[in-house]
Amino acid sequence: MPVVQVRESFAGPWHEVFDWVANFERYPEFVPDLTKVVILERGEDWTISRWEAKIGGTPLGWTERDVWVREKEGGRIVFEQLEGDLKRFSGHWKVASEGLGSMAEFRCEFEIGLPGLAIMLHPVAGLKLRQSMAGLLRNLKIRVEAAEDGTSIRFLDSPL
Repeated sequence: MPVVQVRESFAGPWHEVFDWVANFERYPEFVPDLTKVVILERGEDWTISRWEAKIGGTPLGWTERDVWVREKEGGRIVFEQLEGDLKRFSGHWKVASEGLGSMAEFRCEFEIGLPGLAIMLHPVAGLKLRQSMAGLLRNLKIRVEAAEDGTSIRFLDSPL
């Protein structure tokens, strides 16, 4: 099963980075292939969210459960697809203090579920997902660090 992992360091404190990472509904502003994220249900430390994307013009959608865990020096958001177009999609966001700043990490495992085509589709889907999440983290970094030093904000275009 393919694994995608991306990581970015931030000059801002972990709790500000965590708040941005946890704001799923704003992700389409930063990831062009992601068309919509809607929170369907919200609890004290969890959400059920619906995601819609277009990958190479092909619509892709899923509903996931997201669970928040905050700790003294960081936090995690663990997610797992409940239903959707992929056979399996799960992983986590991890945000933690690191030196004078913080770091954010996205990690997921996925399975497309088309056994005959998986050998060709998994590498392409993994690359697209890695590029999208790296672009998201770069744009969140700009947002967090601009807030820290009071400068204006400019978002980078996604590589997709």
